[in-house]
Amino acid sequence: MKEINDIIKAYRKAKAAGKKTALATVVKVEGSSYRQPGARMLITEDGELTGAISGGCLEGDALKKALLAIHQEQNKLITYDTSNDEDSDFGVQLGCNGIVHILFEYINYDQGHPVDLLIKAAEERRDSVLTCIFSLERGTPQIGTVLFYSQYAAFPESHHFDHLIQDVEKVLENRLSAVKSIVHDNIPFEALIEYLPPAVSW
Repeated sequence: MKEINDIIKAYRKAKAAGKKTALATVVKVEGSSYRQPGARMLITEDGELTGAISGGCLEGDALKKALLAIHQEQNKLITYDTSNDEDSDFGVQLGCNGIVHILFEYINYDQGHPVDLLIKAAEERRDSVLTCIFSLERGTPQIGTVLFYSQYAAFPESHHFDHLIQDVEKVLENRLSAVKSIVHDNIPFEALIEYLPPAVSW
């Protein structure tokens, strides 16, 4: 939760300064990786990074991809295959030969966006779940972080994602994150359903 809190602080600072931002999230890992699904990093248009999505080896390239997402105002999914010769330099610090899928979400301050859901999660004093919908198929729109859920609250308060609730409740019950294949609007996607423990009070 510390990483989420740091991202929220950086987001508020960037918004106050009028800087555009994007959120990078590790949504799926095949093999092993230094960071697991749910690792996040906020990137500002002037290159400030908060959080981490790897052991330091992906951040430089991720900055370029995030700036592209900001410029185009679109979500983008990027795959780093560290067993591939083209990406082999990235694998040195990933701790393995793994495939890492990272979703870059443009933050539109005028609409609901993923950091709003991170704020909900940070304020929650109970176990909760965040859900991020993505596709590994080229050309498929990337939906992104869409749902915050706990035993007593859901946000946004709509029925648009009711078909996810059964899987979300299972993750909440087991306290174990999962990546599930789903169908949304008749299109196949995958969903990172991430368990979050309550924030620690000192």
